[in-house]
Amino acid sequence: MQETKPLQGITVIDFTRLLPGPLGTHFLSQLGAQVIKIEGPKRLDYTRFYDPKIEGSSVMFHMLNHSKEQLIVDYETEEGYQKTLELIATADVLIEQFRPGAMASFNLDFETVKQINPNIVYVSVTGYGQKGELHLKAGHDINYLATSGLLDLNRDEQGKPVIPGFQIADIAGGSYMLLSACTSGLLAQKMQQKPQYIDLSLLDATIPINAIAHSMSQGGASYKQTPILSGMLVNYNVYDCLDGKWMALGALELKFWNDFCQMVEKPEWIAKSEMELINGIFPKKDLELLFKTKTRDEWASLSKDYDNCLSPILELEEVTHHKQIQEREVFKETTVNNTTIKTYNFPFKTYS
Repeated sequence: MQETKPLQGITVIDFTRLLPGPLGTHFLSQLGAQVIKIEGPKRLDYTRFYDPKIEGSSVMFHMLNHSKEQLIVDYETEEGYQKTLELIATADVLIEQFRPGAMASFNLDFETVKQINPNIVYVSVTGYGQKGELHLKAGHDINYLATSGLLDLNRDEQGKPVIPGFQIADIAGGSYMLLSACTSGLLAQKMQQKPQYIDLSLLDATIPINAIAHSMSQGGASYKQTPILSGMLVNYNVYDCLDGKWMALGALELKFWNDFCQMVEKPEWIAKSEMELINGIFPKKDLELLFKTKTRDEWASLSKDYDNCLSPILELEEVTHHKQIQEREVFKETTVNNTTIKTYNFPFKTYS
């Protein structure tokens, strides 16, 4: 099999800024699309100004945009507007990430663009979508996590909602969903032979992350009262090791847990029912003491030949050096102004 780039020949006009859109369009470029990033001189991508920087723009900006053709065009002037229309006329996809109504104020909304390019796939990425009482409100990842109910499910032992140290709505609800929006839009345009408009809401796309909690609540149970996958079970938990590093045990099914028991030579821990593994019924303290007898890497080495879903919790700096991640070529190197940085390869492989 030969690896292919399925979006070869597709041209994308990218009006997005910050994280959700630029990461999504970065992935489109890695899938073979030609991405033309357009910034207005009064609306530069804010990530340019983050630290640390390489030659005046942030490392993050270069990570997400190095593979795109970057143009600063004042589309609010007649000359810049005409140049922008010329680019749009030959494109397959246009992606914008302004609040509803902004593109209409630039005379670049879908109704205008489809007259210029009747084959366009036009994707609007917003926090709350093009309609609804919140559609004009500003927001960031924390706001979408709050409104989706995800922060309600992520609390510390005192009941305080815990802010994740990473962006969930921006990436899962924005960047990754943008890949689906573009590819389904391109397919629909080809099948229907007419322009396509896609209204992508980060909030809408983030809410299904609650799938387990929603299914339980509809069945009369509460995920908050029975947090199956967030601490209730000893066989699905995190454990501190001898060296202060951590292991993640995901032995949710009994076959994995019982394999773990065999590995640690604790046949008396073998269970016949998941109910036996609820924290408080099974003495979690015994597991905590067990994990304290070895370092994280000793546990990782011991579990290598077992099938029990036991994984070392990698520190951020270790991720790029992990053998699995290197073999999958998740990261790729690029050079920006004589400085080598790591960026992301496309998140799936295609072959012919």
